[in-house]
Amino acid sequence: MAYAKRGFLAGAVAAVFMFGAVDGAQAQGRTAWEGFHFGGHVGWADSDYNATALAGAPGLTSNLGGSDGFAGGFLYGASWQSENWVLGTDSVWTFSDSSSGTATTTTGLAFSAETKWTDETRLRFGYLVLPEVLVFGTAGIAFAKVDVSGSALAGGGGDKAFFGWTYGGGVETQFNDRWFARVEYAHIDFDDKNYQAIAGGFHKIDLDSDAVRAAVGYRFDWSPLDLLGN
Repeated sequence: MAYAKRGFLAGAVAAVFMFGAVDGAQAQGRTAWEGFHFGGHVGWADSDYNATALAGAPGLTSNLGGSDGFAGGFLYGASWQSENWVLGTDSVWTFSDSSSGTATTTTGLAFSAETKWTDETRLRFGYLVLPEVLVFGTAGIAFAKVDVSGSALAGGGGDKAFFGWTYGGGVETQFNDRWFARVEYAHIDFDDKNYQAIAGGFHKIDLDSDAVRAAVGYRFDWSPLDLLGN
């Protein structure tokens, strides 16, 4: 799996710089990095699920474990440029069917976890190393809808909203004036959630996620702030 992720990242980076090299010459150094943007993304996500028995809950003979695979969704945000600096916001929705393994308790009951979607809302800050190539970092907050269920949990468990922090970075190029392509890495560290065990006590669920994504989108020549002046 690690080889697949490294290969995906290397190919995406090569594609981004290829776009920049070809279309940067056509743009003759003129770029338009300001405005509202919207696009789609696809990539590789690696989720790590971990369960811990708390406050008298039965111990675990096996844990949830990890899950990785392809995931995709859409992104949107807005950017503002000052000389070579580009600042803005960026939101990324990712839909997936990431599922953990099965955690089994000493009583023979079990439970598992599944992430339905994640939402990252981030600040993005970057520097134009070339007129058509932006290197950027991101930091912000994230939410996820996670279903933890099974016979070991009171009421069978259910969906909960996980909250977390996200950070990462990447490279983006602009081509054909307003179209852009990017590749990025993002890490999300979610807070723990407690689920009541059917035999008493709680099972604490921890979730961390890493993703490598490639995206293509379009940047409009306006931003949501322009609407305030009308």
